[in-house]
Amino acid sequence: MKRLPVSLHSSSVSEKLVWLHIHSNPGEHSARSLAADLGGSSRTWSNALSGLIDAGFVVVEKAPAGVHGGQYRVAPKL
Repeated sequence: MKRLPVSLHSSSVSEKLVWLHIHSNPGEHSARSLAADLGGSSRTWSNALSGLIDAGFVVVEKAPAGVHGGQYRVAPKL
């Protein structure tokens, strides 16, 4: 498993978990799928994913549409 980049050390635990999950499983994700995979509430994972996107740690390859999750990958060179 990849080591967590130093730039993520100050992020919340939920953001770290989402980053590691997307690093290991790039592709389609939604708050619901993250909750199913990681446990916890959809709201927790939605906030974590939004925070990672806003900070530039995760790249949106395809925006979510309707009931379909978006396509995500970790940003290169953190």
